[in-house]
Amino acid sequence: MMRRMRRAFFLSAALVAALASATARAQFYDLDGAYRCLKSPDPDCEKALADRPQMAPPAPPEKPVGPAFSDIIAHVKNHTAGQKDIDQLARLSEANDPRAVEVLAWCKLNGIGTPRDALAAYWLYGKAAGLNVPHARENQTAVFERQLTAEQRQEVLTAENKQVKP
Repeated sequence: MMRRMRRAFFLSAALVAALASATARAQFYDLDGAYRCLKSPDPDCEKALADRPQMAPPAPPEKPVGPAFSDIIAHVKNHTAGQKDIDQLARLSEANDPRAVEVLAWCKLNGIGTPRDALAAYWLYGKAAGLNVPHARENQTAVFERQLTAEQRQEVLTAENKQVKP
């Protein structure tokens, strides 16, 4: 019984090796043929190239997902920013665009295009400070001192204490 199992194993291993070498030869032949056509093309090569399916042209570059940043700034300045502006700022902010983070913080703080949310503005100004936006740390401090409720300040302090643990 053991002899038959060993024999079957070796036969199956030999069959797998034979198939693998046939596949390797087929791939080598294809590569060799392609190289030959590049090195010295002949009518057969030209016909084979003509019969090949053509590749699709490259896709056009993607359009920007939302409004241009300059348009968003104009909308924020005249307090007409809408959901598309806020969504674009959020996408850019997630990608760590420092300007977008700061503008989104301003919008959250002042309720421009979005409900007022001083706590979200606080965290966004902190992110902006981490991205080296000038005066972002001072803005974050001002939001903490003048805009947050006592409960929100406690929430901030608790969250920051959890982050600083050694």
